Amino acid sequence: MLSLVLGSEALSSPAVAAAPDEPWPVTLRQQMARVTSIGYRLNRAAVGICEKQASTIGVAIDDLGAYEQSDRSAISQLLDMGEDPQIAVVVKGGPADIAGVHAGDTLVSIDGRAVRGIIASSPDKALIADELEQRLAQFPATAPLTLGLRRDGKDVQAQVRPERTCAARFVIKTGQGITAFSDGNNVAISSRLIDFTINDDELALVAGHELGHVAYQDGTAPNIAERRRMEDRADALGLQLATCAGFDPEIGLQFWLRRDKQDMLRLLRDPTHRSRKARVELMKAEIPKVHCPVRL
Repeated sequence: MLSLVLGSEALSSPAVAAAPDEPWPVTLRQQMARVTSIGYRLNRAAVGICEKQASTIGVAIDDLGAYEQSDRSAISQLLDMGEDPQIAVVVKGGPADIAGVHAGDTLVSIDGRAVRGIIASSPDKALIADELEQRLAQFPATAPLTLGLRRDGKDVQAQVRPERTCAARFVIKTGQGITAFSDGNNVAISSRLIDFTINDDELALVAGHELGHVAYQDGTAPNIAERRRMEDRADALGLQLATCAGFDPEIGLQFWLRRDKQDMLRLLRDPTHRSRKARVELMKAEIPKVHCPVRL
């Protein structure tokens, strides 16, 4: 399953570090597009090794209810959003793209069920986009489903055939520092980390590391040595996943070197990881060993 959750509270402007020349909702939408595409590709690469699998059609959904009431008018204009949920991102080459779904389409129905009816029965209207994505993830990858859409004032339908992937959800966390983490099921990436990366190869390597933790079902380690072992193997697996997903690991590794220059005292605060330079050397050694499809 591919999903983007932007937190349980409504989003407001201070939560996202927007580019100087872009309003924060536009920056957030651009980050959603990057994470959706990267997460889709990584989940496809990991499908054979994830304990939990789900269906995906390669989209991200957005809804005005996720934002502060005071911001909704401006967001509606900036992102051309109405009161109904919107297909915010369509992954190039994914099932929805192949079926003719467009970014900016209004989502009206899912396999005959009206979206407004789903919203009416939802326990949390602020998380309706996430609920809709989870519903899509539950459809089997054996037959197409019908999406009812509204585009340029006209109703259209798209027959989309979901595909099976790793079930990890990729989550954007706002209002945090440059960080990424996983909880055994989801991959969380901060808005500031996304902004810090200068290309998708870097972001994919970071996200791949966290997806490695999901694949290994890493939990709490009994000691620092075991935690470091977990981090080492997540580095190795993350590099394999990113490479098999079509990203360049040599370019991606530059993230850690740039981050090291900005935060040279990290090792004193967090001894569970090797130094970033040592991590880069270990991952470089893994590049010739990459085998696709990925195996544990």
